[in-house]
Amino acid sequence: MFKQFQSFKQVGTCGKLVSLLIITLVCLLLAFLAGGIEVVLFSIFSGIDYTQVSADTNFIRIYQILTTLIIFVIPAIVCAQLFDGSIKQGLYLNQKPDSKTLIISLSAMLAAIPLSSCLADWNSHLSLPSFMSDIEEWMRAKEEHAKVLTDKMLITDNFGIYLFNIIVLAVIPAVGEELYFRATLQKMLTGKRPILAAFVAAVLFSAIHMQFYGFVPRLLLGFMLGFMLVCTKNILVPIAAHFFNNFCVVTMYYATGSDVQLSDNMSIMWYLAIGVSSAAVTAMLLRYMYKKHVKKLTQ
Repeated sequence: MFKQFQSFKQVGTCGKLVSLLIITLVCLLLAFLAGGIEVVLFSIFSGIDYTQVSADTNFIRIYQILTTLIIFVIPAIVCAQLFDGSIKQGLYLNQKPDSKTLIISLSAMLAAIPLSSCLADWNSHLSLPSFMSDIEEWMRAKEEHAKVLTDKMLITDNFGIYLFNIIVLAVIPAVGEELYFRATLQKMLTGKRPILAAFVAAVLFSAIHMQFYGFVPRLLLGFMLGFMLVCTKNILVPIAAHFFNNFCVVTMYYATGSDVQLSDNMSIMWYLAIGVSSAAVTAMLLRYMYKKHVKKLTQ
């Protein structure tokens, strides 16, 4: 068995990516089967007709946990064991981040919120050419459906549900998506150009959410998280940053009933000032993190 695992360590980048794809497809099938079982069990224990179960927010929350664990966490663990022979080493879990690095990463995420809001507003107004009008209509319908679902899950005045939302929409996605997209996919793509690998992984991370009109701000988030892994070689840093970002969104919805949005009456000058200032502070913090850890790695 040990020799078999050793042989997997010699697999090249293409082989690893194909393996990840196959494992992910198998896990997608498992998630589909798990979802079917959940429908039956949820219907029995809740008394809701099985045809109406998929509209229940508690069912959606549980399904979100199941699919994230099966589709993202399991492939990451399997690939780490196959190609590195160690889950801790393979997923960059073999050391604890220092508190200063964590503070910088969280500060960068906080500083990027205004920039992300500007990009989200700009992204939402993008239009496709007229000959792609049917595709655009489909994308906007999906975006509206996603917004309705998000509002349904997040808008609540129940503190218990708010805490559950933190687990479902902040803790679980932060762990699952970072293990898959950063510690596994980005690592496989990394050669002599780790920043490019972080960008490619961020593109796929944003695309997998199937929300065209939120693609750019999510791309920014993914790249920042990937850059943090490049700097620190510690997956706990982007996990903490990802959690903090999602926690802020969940908390904002709980407190105000909506996400951070720019005023429609804001002038273009204020719009640019907010975006540029946010970008500058975020870049400064990330640059500081890069210099701090590059110096440490080269010493």
